Amino acid sequence: MKINLKAPAKVNLFLEITGKRPDGYHNLETIMQTISLYDELSFELSESAIELECSDKNLASDESNIVFKAAKVLKERYGVKAGVKIFLKKEIPTGAGLGGGSSDAAAALKALVKIWKLNIEKEELQNIASKLGADVPFFLTGGTALCEAIGDIVTPLKAIEGIGIVLVNPGFGVPTAGVYKKIKFPLTNQRKINKIKTLICDGSFNTKDAFDSCFNRLEEFVLPDYPQIAEIKQVLTQLGCASLMSGSGATVYGIFESASQLKNIQFKLSEYPWKTWTVHSVL
Repeated sequence: MKINLKAPAKVNLFLEITGKRPDGYHNLETIMQTISLYDELSFELSESAIELECSDKNLASDESNIVFKAAKVLKERYGVKAGVKIFLKKEIPTGAGLGGGSSDAAAALKALVKIWKLNIEKEELQNIASKLGADVPFFLTGGTALCEAIGDIVTPLKAIEGIGIVLVNPGFGVPTAGVYKKIKFPLTNQRKINKIKTLICDGSFNTKDAFDSCFNRLEEFVLPDYPQIAEIKQVLTQLGCASLMSGSGATVYGIFESASQLKNIQFKLSEYPWKTWTVHSVL
């Protein structure tokens, strides 16, 4: 038996920190959106062992890899005797704020439930996902969703379909843990999620609204230390995009309106050494 799955990247349309928890993590409110940039994974039933191979040889393929962890958790928790051979083809850059590893882990959970014929309730799978990583529960469903607590409480929202997005990555990653360590309370000008949430739920969110309603608190802790990321955001803004850093960086995205605007954006971005993708929102 063999299963092939695509694991989509995400962007954060809104991200605000609401407090620090006793366990050292931060509570947040964020709206995440899956996009049409994918890692690809194949799963093949085998006799007993978990085997993982990655197209990116810089990535570990042992128990430190979140995909391997996902398989190991299911195998041990449910006493699975069978094994699996997993091949991970990486397209989503790592340390980019696009959720690639979390999406891969969610894809592994979904595939292995089928390939190992496990009878797991949705809520139970969500709990397993949250222990693997804060963003993993979101990727079990994808689309457009409000994510709260550390990001693991997921409420699906009305889908935002077909919005055009340019992703720009400077070619390096930003360590997430280091960004969160820089957060100091109280935060100034706390932003409310109500406006963008209402627009999405009403089905009226569009490119123009994005200028006023998209927000990422983590920019103030990342941009001063990473001038290249700040420059990307500035260039996209000058090109008429609603632009925002995704997650804790390093990727910045711009929402564009038309094919003619996209052509102008692509021409300008070709002057820089950054890596770019043109994608759209997906369910």
